[in-house]
Amino acid sequence: MSEISRFVSKRKNSITENRIKVIIWYIAECYTLLLNSKTSYSERKVKTSTTIAFEDYLRFRLIEDYLVKNKKLLKNKMSCLEKINFTAETQKEYIDTMDGKQKPDKIDVFINKLGVNRIWNENDENIYFAIECKRIKQLSDTSRYIEDIEKFSNRNYLSLRLPFEGQLAFVEAKDITHNDISTNINKKLETIAYIITETPLFEYPLHEKVSGIYKSAHKKNATKEIFSIYHLILDYSKIVTD
Repeated sequence: MSEISRFVSKRKNSITENRIKVIIWYIAECYTLLLNSKTSYSERKVKTSTTIAFEDYLRFRLIEDYLVKNKKLLKNKMSCLEKINFTAETQKEYIDTMDGKQKPDKIDVFINKLGVNRIWNENDENIYFAIECKRIKQLSDTSRYIEDIEKFSNRNYLSLRLPFEGQLAFVEAKDITHNDISTNINKKLETIAYIITETPLFEYPLHEKVSGIYKSAHKKNATKEIFSIYHLILDYSKIVTD
């Protein structure tokens, strides 16, 4: 790669990551709005009155009730994100490097219209940031969380995928802290050979009132390209009820 190409690539990633950081801040801000509203979600009620899996329900409520409705806060923070779009359960295609087959990729939180189409030379509709969500009711649930890191590492996406990923944990256990979870994840990552971890999870505070924001870096197994993950490990123990 020439020096000019390196400069262009570094500039693209820097501009894009600045937007990703603001999006993570915005999700944390919406989380504070949820906490301040004193809203709670009953798993029993969701089970009896809907056919929606509870993890999906938590995600729908965050997207539809907060991320979609408060975008003015995001626009005030970074005006170039005024057209941003938040959608649940969008599907894209990818090639599984394990068997070489083309497969559908269900994205928990699909975020596009990031205003970076010019620097990526791609239609803004096709440039997206993906966030995968998991419930954590006990510390062993971090194994399911790590499955998403493995997924990011093994998949070659057919549409433009930014070198940044997102993960969100709904932590429902009152006696488990985000530090417990990040430490447990890092210990497990040390023993997993098929996930190449360049930088384990470390606290990366992007919001003055919300703790539990982390960042890590890993390598694609096929291309060896480095990608970053922003982690939101959020305390839902006062939000979720039986």
